[in-house]
Amino acid sequence: MTTAPHSGKGLSRRNLFSLGGAAALTIAGGSSAALAGGLRGAGNVDWPGLRKALDGSLYLPGDPAYAQAALPYNSALGPRTPAAIAMVNGRTDIKRCLTRAAGHGIPIASRSGGHSYAGYSTPDGGLVIDVSRANKITFKDDGTVQIGAGARLSEVYAALAARGRALPGGSCPSVGIAGLTLGGGIGVLSRPYGLTCDHLTSAHVVTAGGELLRADAKRNADLFWALRGGGGGQGGVVTDLTFATVAAPTVTVFSLTFPTPATPAALSAWSQWIETAPKAISSVCHINSGTATDPSPRNRIVGTFVGTPSKLPPHLSTLIAAVGTDPTARTVKSYTYLGAMQHFAGKNTGREKFRAASRVLKGTLSTAQAQQVTDLMAARRGLVLLLDSLGGEVADLSPTDTAFVHRKALASVQIYTSSATGDPAVLAVQKALTPLTGPGSYVNYLNAGQNDWGSAYWGKNLTRLRKVVKKYDPDGVLDFAQNARNA
Repeated sequence: MTTAPHSGKGLSRRNLFSLGGAAALTIAGGSSAALAGGLRGAGNVDWPGLRKALDGSLYLPGDPAYAQAALPYNSALGPRTPAAIAMVNGRTDIKRCLTRAAGHGIPIASRSGGHSYAGYSTPDGGLVIDVSRANKITFKDDGTVQIGAGARLSEVYAALAARGRALPGGSCPSVGIAGLTLGGGIGVLSRPYGLTCDHLTSAHVVTAGGELLRADAKRNADLFWALRGGGGGQGGVVTDLTFATVAAPTVTVFSLTFPTPATPAALSAWSQWIETAPKAISSVCHINSGTATDPSPRNRIVGTFVGTPSKLPPHLSTLIAAVGTDPTARTVKSYTYLGAMQHFAGKNTGREKFRAASRVLKGTLSTAQAQQVTDLMAARRGLVLLLDSLGGEVADLSPTDTAFVHRKALASVQIYTSSATGDPAVLAVQKALTPLTGPGSYVNYLNAGQNDWGSAYWGKNLTRLRKVVKKYDPDGVLDFAQNARNA
């Protein structure tokens, strides 16, 4: 399962944050003419037989629906040509895909929202098992909610809010719940409520061998551990996830912009402020590269506060005092839970073009270190650093309690550009940041060109995760370049 970045107008990921998610598989059905054109020879898979066996749809090249279904969310990745895309209706279809396509020499990938940063969920020449139709949301008598792996975050948040409940998660409305959760699930409410995966109580998984398993704290506990932060697309295909929820809170959203010359001070002050801020506050610090006419990096600090709105201003005053200058822009507004998530989503304009990578900030930045970051961004154009706060409830678990290893970090740092050719610049900034941040990276921000990806994504959890993945997928049926088995 993988995730990808999203932003948009206002406080959505295109301009401010980045998340993502991809964690399902799809197979596409093709016309007789297309099959006659040699597609049946792709790995010697019996595509007509698979199409006939599915309750859902199979798209093959030449089918009317194939071209749109084959597009990756990230348009910077260019066109993809999977051998087939299976739009599955549920667990039985997933099993049919795996048992019929495995062992035929083609890549098989799962896809839910399709936001894989590196496009791993839509492999060329492979079978995509797309679970986007498996999006049913069912509330249980015990207060939990079972969510189909293909449900989008916008659907999840709306359904929860209608019941007065909430789940912490990302800001991009079209991200799939499965991909977000499997990579951990950093979001705008992480500090008061933890990661999305911290609320997972169980999941159903079709293993690479076609076996349906339930994973929870007692059954297949090793798999349950891996599902919480190990990343998508590994070991099996998740069909649905069950979560414990919290009461939907009032969410106060704030935004502060400081004068451009104060950007280093704002970054350093923010890092020290968020380290000691109450759990009720989550925040993202944005450092934007300069322009051709003004190379000075700009700043913006946005965030959320869960609690009585009148209690937030003193905390913002503490941050402002630490920066040492008044903000040039300041907004504070309270929303319902659903209203806040819609605010951060901005305008969802469909597919996006971007390049991104990440680091994980271990601790606070001194004024001198913040100046180094600012100088680095002054030499760039069209880049933004998005520092998403961790800590709070995220840090209450041990780094080994789940596969998400960055429990004690201060923040994730996403390096993001909307330039389709910006990958070299993104990786150069990632390398330059490493002495300041540490070598960690967030698995939901995959970058295919990152050399240290195994240790960066999983750290000391890598050996255990690799063992779990090989146990449930011994033959590498769901293999891809940055699968933990290859690290």
